[in-house]
Amino acid sequence: MISQETFNQLYDMHLSALARDIKERHTQPSFIELGFDEQLSLLIDKEWHRRRERRTADLIKAANFCYNNASVQELDYSVERGLTKKQINEFAECSYITSGHNIIIMGATGVGKSYLACALGISACRSRYTCRYVRTPNLLDELAIAKVSGSTRQIIRQYAKPKLLILDEWLLTQVSSQGLEDIFEIIDCRSVEKTSTIFCSQIDVSEWLQMLGDSLIGEGLLDRVIHISHNLVLNGDSMRKKNGLKQSS
Repeated sequence: MISQETFNQLYDMHLSALARDIKERHTQPSFIELGFDEQLSLLIDKEWHRRRERRTADLIKAANFCYNNASVQELDYSVERGLTKKQINEFAECSYITSGHNIIIMGATGVGKSYLACALGISACRSRYTCRYVRTPNLLDELAIAKVSGSTRQIIRQYAKPKLLILDEWLLTQVSSQGLEDIFEIIDCRSVEKTSTIFCSQIDVSEWLQMLGDSLIGEGLLDRVIHISHNLVLNGDSMRKKNGLKQSS
């Protein structure tokens, strides 16, 4: 029988969940009948899964997704959407992150770009990659405020660091010259570190340079993005409209 002193030591090491698990299992005949190695393996396996789930939950919370429960298993794979399970499952395995590649998701408003990006982001968190989601207009506002407060470098580092950055509503609004310089620096840092970015945009890639003012900085930004990007084009009706009709029927 494990002594109270041992349990106190577990509590002191912040292993209270493991301590509770040991107490519960030592009242179960099926567990008591096992050999020491089997008992230890069961206890360690449960603690390992507990910590992994906690780490995943922490990563998802820190990412600030707009869809915290998005899942690749819940995606609409209707033919007209242009998605295939094989392709999405490959992205969900995060090989593009290990390769330092990007994903560009294009499509009309409401077609499901944000949900898909969040689903891939959550898959990345489950693979224990750090992730950050942000609407590009909000990021530009954040950078503008940081310019006044003198914290621009801090904000740039904050968005340059995650293994996966999701820039939603990319080029939804016109980008100022200062905003473009700051975005370029974020993308440049991510390019050097070979970290991945998901861009969600209503604008076709062929029009990005024009939206960036046909500038040299814009050319430099695109050069760091498009050559190592996988393009996804979502088609079909608005998912908001489609889901609304389902709920009302």
